Amino acid sequence: MMRARKAEQRRRRRAQGLKPLEVWLPEQLILEIDKLKTEQTHSREAVIAALIAGTLQKARSGRPVASMALG
Repeated sequence: MMRARKAEQRRRRRAQGLKPLEVWLPEQLILEIDKLKTEQTHSREAVIAALIAGTLQKARSGRPVASMALG
């Protein structure tokens, strides 16, 4: 049952134009990500997506990206 639910979730996300990305991070970094959760970014996935989007936007604008490192 759990496997079918997970497969359905993957199918829906792919239909929304999303692609999976597996990332292994140190536990301390995960704790820092959890501290960034808000009403708009209520999951680790949402926090990471917001961080990446912000970093890409700043990189495209020519602003230094190295100064935005976490931790």
